[in-house]
Amino acid sequence: MSIETTLPASTLRKISVQFGKDAIDLDRILPLARQLHKESMFSDMPFDQPQLEKVISDLKAETGFHGSVYIEFEGEPVAFAYFYFSPLMGSRQTWVTIMHTVYVRSDIRSTEIGSYVWQRIMLAVRGWSAPRGSKGIMFNVVSGIAMEETDLVLRSNGATHLGGNYFMRL
Repeated sequence: MSIETTLPASTLRKISVQFGKDAIDLDRILPLARQLHKESMFSDMPFDQPQLEKVISDLKAETGFHGSVYIEFEGEPVAFAYFYFSPLMGSRQTWVTIMHTVYVRSDIRSTEIGSYVWQRIMLAVRGWSAPRGSKGIMFNVVSGIAMEETDLVLRSNGATHLGGNYFMRL
């Protein structure tokens, strides 16, 4: 996968991508996780920082099966992604990468910088997945954030729509 952009080199130098253990830092991720929660369809529910801390602990403990990407622009956090390697349901011989969480900050999401950030995330995830023998990437789209835009971006990147996730409040 190559990255296509018309962003000038001066802008690209302002984008910092961290991957793996370097990307797992609660203090840097927390503001993005809070913003993701605030934008999500679950914003009326309390934000659960201990749950985020558990996810981060799992990422640090099992780097062979859990991966992460963290991106800053001009020194400010703009995106993060968490993913893991798992057998596909129904076949323990077929392993896939599951995108647990992907978040690109709303103020850059629909910009050329946001597009570049998305491509960097996907390049990192593909690079992490391929040596593990992953057969593909499964996206869990469950936040309710930018659904039409997410669908368009995923399809234009070669993803096949498999149905959907639905949530019924009780």
